[in-house]
Amino acid sequence: MVDIPKQVNYWKQSVQEDFEAAVQLIDWGKIRHGLFFAHLSLEKLLKAAICQNTQQMAPRIHNLVRLLEISGLNPPDTIFNFLAEMNTFNLEGRYPVPVYQSTDRTSNP
Repeated sequence: MVDIPKQVNYWKQSVQEDFEAAVQLIDWGKIRHGLFFAHLSLEKLLKAAICQNTQQMAPRIHNLVRLLEISGLNPPDTIFNFLAEMNTFNLEGRYPVPVYQSTDRTSNP
């Protein structure tokens, strides 16, 4: 059986650390990395809300809008729009534009 209060506490504690990393990275001019950590802190905060409100484990997904929908929270549309925009920083942090050439032989004659 999963200890839900322990899960909520875990997510909340790691939110603070990730947010501090985001601020520090942005201060150092590492904007892409800082925004990735900002996304991560929002993701964890939403996962804490999911655990708290549903009494179940949060899903292993990264989509902030979907996590908000699952959380049971009912914020204004501006929050949905903000989270949708923040989703791009998750993708950019994980999958930046590659600087290498494709290894696909069909695309390189």
